[in-house]
Amino acid sequence: MPDKLTTTATPAIRLRPDFRPTTILSRTEKSLLIAGECEDGPAVAKLLTSREPLWAEKFGAEIEAYRCFTDTPPPVRVPALIAADEQHHVLLIEHASGRPPVPNRDRFPSQALDPAHVTAMIEAMTDLSQWHPPTGALTRAPDYPGRLDRDHHHGLTTRQDHQALTDLLHQADTDLVPGHGDPLPTNFVFGPDGRPTVIDWEHAGHYLPGHDLAVLWTVLATTAEARTQIEEAVAAGPQPARAAFTLNRALLLVRELRNHRAVPPSTWRDERVEAIDRDWQDIRVLLHAW
Repeated sequence: MPDKLTTTATPAIRLRPDFRPTTILSRTEKSLLIAGECEDGPAVAKLLTSREPLWAEKFGAEIEAYRCFTDTPPPVRVPALIAADEQHHVLLIEHASGRPPVPNRDRFPSQALDPAHVTAMIEAMTDLSQWHPPTGALTRAPDYPGRLDRDHHHGLTTRQDHQALTDLLHQADTDLVPGHGDPLPTNFVFGPDGRPTVIDWEHAGHYLPGHDLAVLWTVLATTAEARTQIEEAVAAGPQPARAAFTLNRALLLVRELRNHRAVPPSTWRDERVEAIDRDWQDIRVLLHAW
């Protein structure tokens, strides 16, 4: 009689009969991560548990990303693809050894990060943006004009904000670049050699330049050196790239405000909203002075 863990891992075992599950790493409302072993070594099975089309689409994008990495390795370390079944929403990848640079899954780390980890994350995302994947790979791409219009329609930006953001979009680079999409510190695993492996590629796609750096800038609010380092790197680039970075920061901050305001009031939620809103007000000054 199979045990409960084996039964839970049945979709992965069906895909790879040599997969031997050992423990459940995490469980959310949309997916399940199970650690185990394959003949080739440590592995992680990711199973989609949500029936929502949005998450099925993202799961397919992650499989697409790993298949792309197999054919054309990116300039950052990623887990090797072992097997994937898009129809049944099963992904089996190498288990990256090491630890994330933060002790928990908090999107906004409450403590400053190790400067060496910060530098490694910034360099990894910069290198990724300069990569040239095959034509037709990483097809996800945000509808920037649509996002600007939706945010304004829902009252998240004023008419003046919307106009300033639209003007900034026209000044930004029109050529999109490869991006992770959601490079939170928890999506980096640092090995014994100090190098990061980048995981969780469900948001991978093509973005305006500076998107991934804007994500890091947004979430590393308690690591002042990180923001300074990112801003200096962007300032050394051309004007269109600087415009794109500012636009990305604005869109991300508006999204974070919207998401956090949807959470029931609490001390941590109110403090987080206040901090994000301070950043948003600072960016608004930049927008209207651009």
